[in-house]
Amino acid sequence: MRKRIIDLYLACIGNERGKFLSLFRSLFFILSLFYLLAIKIRWLIYKYGLIRQFQLPGTIISVGNTTWGGTGKTPAVIMIAKQLQEMGKRVAVLSRGYRRKKRKGEMSIVSDGSRVILSAQQAGDEPYLLARNLPEVPVIVGKNRVRSGKYALEKFASEVLILDDGFQYWPLKKDLEILTIDSSNPYGNGYLIPRGQLREPISHLSRGEIFLLTRTDLVSRNVLDTLITELHSLNPEALILETVHQPKCLENLLSGEKKGLDFIENRKVVGFSSIGNPYFFEKTLENLSAKIVKIFQFPDHHYYSRRDLLKIEETCRSGREKGEAILITTEKDGVQLKGVVSPEIEGILRDIWVLKVELEISQREEAWRRKIEQYI
Repeated sequence: MRKRIIDLYLACIGNERGKFLSLFRSLFFILSLFYLLAIKIRWLIYKYGLIRQFQLPGTIISVGNTTWGGTGKTPAVIMIAKQLQEMGKRVAVLSRGYRRKKRKGEMSIVSDGSRVILSAQQAGDEPYLLARNLPEVPVIVGKNRVRSGKYALEKFASEVLILDDGFQYWPLKKDLEILTIDSSNPYGNGYLIPRGQLREPISHLSRGEIFLLTRTDLVSRNVLDTLITELHSLNPEALILETVHQPKCLENLLSGEKKGLDFIENRKVVGFSSIGNPYFFEKTLENLSAKIVKIFQFPDHHYYSRRDLLKIEETCRSGREKGEAILITTEKDGVQLKGVVSPEIEGILRDIWVLKVELEISQREEAWRRKIEQYI
């Protein structure tokens, strides 16, 4: 049911034809005007100090975006945290923990920097993924990130706090605003929520100090240069960097066995994902020369059911010839799947391979490092 509702909503904001969809678009546009008013009022309240922002010791780095959906924010947080560790800094990550099954207002420790304490279902898929990829970095989830930040400073003696999805979090004063922008879809359809994908007006990009343009390898040079020109006009002072999501290897979901990328070259593949930008996943598999049988797309942060997995396995089985077809998913989906345990599907989970990717800056890396060093 959730998938049907989301598909209907996406058809609506995607300007598909139909009187029913057109009616809802008009309603959503009116609601987006109220949303804009609320955003502006909130911005003015904090700008003029009617509600004060808390300032914590140490360096506060926000990594966020202006649209909902996958812009590459989680890989960016992982990249930044690792680089700060290389610089000798004690780092902690603060996340809201979207769609976690623990009490939503409660602060929880996902990782204490030595072990992962919560499951993906308890922590949320993205915080759990952060904890798995940052084994020496504490990861804390909670709606009140002022409280989470104070805890990280006191308990872990952190020097740098990274706010995961922090651009819209106003109560905490930040030292550096980093925005991830999907080069293939930078502003969604150009409308604010709920008519579109924008969480804030495009003009609010003026608050950003670093723009990480993600998936730059999926667009032409002309498209990329046009986007860079637009961003410079909106924010002439911002540092704009091009990045790519670089595939690294494939890892078996249960055994942890790793294989090189040539493992799927010229092999039949059934892919499935529940990420903000499923097109990117499909395109990556194509670029790795996989022969795609079918790609299943589920809503972002989807909790997989037994029925979902049986349907995926059935498609994979029908596409097999002498055992050639293999199941591939994303790392974010992999952490969710580890919580789906039953004897009937354990065999399916053993057959699933996770595509591991890392965010890499493709040019001007020295400028990036100099900018980061200014704040720490």
